[in-house]
Amino acid sequence: MKRRIFLSLLTAVLLGGLTGSGIAQQKQPDRITLDEFKALVEGGKPVLVLDVRGQIGTKIKGAKHVPLGDLEARLSELPRDREIVTYCS
Repeated sequence: MKRRIFLSLLTAVLLGGLTGSGIAQQKQPDRITLDEFKALVEGGKPVLVLDVRGQIGTKIKGAKHVPLGDLEARLSELPRDREIVTYCS
């Protein structure tokens, strides 16, 4: 009986440690305003607009469209030498 309680407590501590240590946490993306986006583009830095909407009726000129559900499988298509601004709605 004591062994079963010990194992239960040990399991709870280990699971709680994993959850609280940041392993299960992800950083939330930064949000920018339209004015901040304009300043970024006008500042001369190369920027890729990544449109992650699923079904799109309108396209954003110059944007790369990769639906959010496909993003992980298509990460190799994204440039690493520029800022990426993601658009979703």
